Amino acid sequence: MRIKLLNTALCLLFTAAGLHAQETDYGAGAANVRFIPSQGLLGGRTDFDCLRLKNHPAASGVPLGGIGAGNVQFAPDGRFVRIGMNNIHLPIRKSTGSFFTLWHRSGGTADARRLVRDTLVQYGMEGVSTTYYTGLFPRAELDPGEVFPGVKVRIRACSPLIAHNVKDSSLPLAFFDVELESAEGGETAVAFSWEDFIGRGIREPESIEGMDGQLFGQGRNNLCNGEEWPERPLEQTFARTWECGAMAGVRQFAAGPLQPKRANFQNYVDEVAVLAQTDSATRLSALTAYDLAAGDEAWEAFRRNGEFEATDDGVALLSTPGEKRCGSAVALKTTLQPGEKKTFRFMLAWYYPELKVDRRSDPPEFYWAGGSDYGRYFHNFFSGLSSLVRYGACERERLCAQTVEWQRPVLESTLPDWYKFKLINSGYVIYTNMILNKKGDVTVNEGGMGGLAGTMDQRISSHPFYQKFFTRLDRSEMMIFADAQQTRGNITHFIGHYYFGMGTVGGRIPTEEGWMIDNTGGWIIQLAKDYEQTGDMEYLRRYAGRVYNGMEFLRSLMPEGLEIPIGGTTYDDFHHPPVYSYGATIYLATLKAARVVAAAMGDEVRVKTYEEQYARTQKELIRMLWNGRFFAYGCEKDGSGRR
Repeated sequence: MRIKLLNTALCLLFTAAGLHAQETDYGAGAANVRFIPSQGLLGGRTDFDCLRLKNHPAASGVPLGGIGAGNVQFAPDGRFVRIGMNNIHLPIRKSTGSFFTLWHRSGGTADARRLVRDTLVQYGMEGVSTTYYTGLFPRAELDPGEVFPGVKVRIRACSPLIAHNVKDSSLPLAFFDVELESAEGGETAVAFSWEDFIGRGIREPESIEGMDGQLFGQGRNNLCNGEEWPERPLEQTFARTWECGAMAGVRQFAAGPLQPKRANFQNYVDEVAVLAQTDSATRLSALTAYDLAAGDEAWEAFRRNGEFEATDDGVALLSTPGEKRCGSAVALKTTLQPGEKKTFRFMLAWYYPELKVDRRSDPPEFYWAGGSDYGRYFHNFFSGLSSLVRYGACERERLCAQTVEWQRPVLESTLPDWYKFKLINSGYVIYTNMILNKKGDVTVNEGGMGGLAGTMDQRISSHPFYQKFFTRLDRSEMMIFADAQQTRGNITHFIGHYYFGMGTVGGRIPTEEGWMIDNTGGWIIQLAKDYEQTGDMEYLRRYAGRVYNGMEFLRSLMPEGLEIPIGGTTYDDFHHPPVYSYGATIYLATLKAARVVAAAMGDEVRVKTYEEQYARTQKELIRMLWNGRFFAYGCEKDGSGRR
């Protein structure tokens, strides 16, 4: 959802009273009822232990996966939700066939429970009644306590996100460590079940006719709105037992690569591996395929003995479109001594081949001709599922340890827990929204916008996480914006589209001409900020001319006799007046940023120009919008209708 809604509502709420009445209230009435308090508290409960959530709702969880590679979310109740393995923009809401199960036998009595908090009996196994959850993106810990008397279990999930290491942060895989402890000892087993998601949730148009040009102004924006596209027809899938180094389990797969109707940035996953790490003290068994709607019989052997019945190594049918939907499972079994602790290691990995465009034979509607490639960054290093799994298994310890490194200073600080929680988890959109292709070009989806990506207005507040930890990725998007600067000097609103294509330096973007005041201002502010924090003169010098062009564009938006630019901004949920507090104040910030650039370049003429313009705009802003107590929301160009 767009972050601007609450800011707009609050701005309207606190500036509406006591000002001149007029025909329009600029949306104040609608804004003031947008958020309805519940039981006297705006936003609901506030008494959470953020670093150990008890029985928390599970509409979402910590995303696991990689930058631009797809993700799945491990939720506070032990379920998997918002499965964006194939489509990060419109993920599947939840899974009923993806879960962990604990089996234990002591004194001749055996029992199995799903490590999911619910009151259901599924496949003859109850869930658990209580869960404690710690979610610190991209890590999560689920603690259901004593599942059986004296038997404790904890699931630790992790995907690698390592500062300034793009390769290891863009892998389509997730690690799960299941830690066991038994006071009395006994036979113990853990099973990991995974629903078949191959090809599911992918959206494709009925026809690609007419998709061979710019999105805006030619009627293609609605045509390319992937939110309105129907779901891609499913294909028959298969499964078989599979070994890869020290990892073994089940490989789910389609008969061949899934061919898109039109090139896009959805993930056409055609292979998924559900794996466990074997050793001499454990026994591995696999349930190659079972019907999710009728799985009691398939799980009977595990409920009885903690192992699945042996199957041959041949290929089994998995899901059949229109008939049955299936899943697979892998289990590890061991005998624990009294008081012994043991960790079972599981892995989920997925793969899809690089989508390559044939520019000689593919029709012009099939891809965005002026832009970047449709591959993924991991395609630079891994040619198939096997090489990806081997790398993940070999580097597992390092990948998880280095992921913790950037979180440790926050967790060891004296900041309150709720703030630690927010600081770390605000970075989750780097998995759920960012597009990263094989070339290394980057853009970011804006939620609920049909697939439009690279939204410069939202970058103003959303870029700090990846600007600090993945400066290379931040600059990639900034450079595409700079390269796509329009002839008037304006920076565009978008540079790409999830279902269409993205721009690249030296090419063209499919979203030309769209702009707002804070698109140009925000880009200039972020460029100056990068320079002030890194001292990189080469990067600044490359784009200083673009800054000056942008400043000329903003000046051209000032009507005669007014020292404030007039135009649209990101805060467009409600109508705002021409002279607008946000547009005016971000222009002041832009003037300060432009002065930093001019000073670094030794351009004293522009330094003086920006300083003088700042003084005039500041004076104008105070004259028109300051009422003696606070700034007004806005007014008309002649100063009337102050609100």
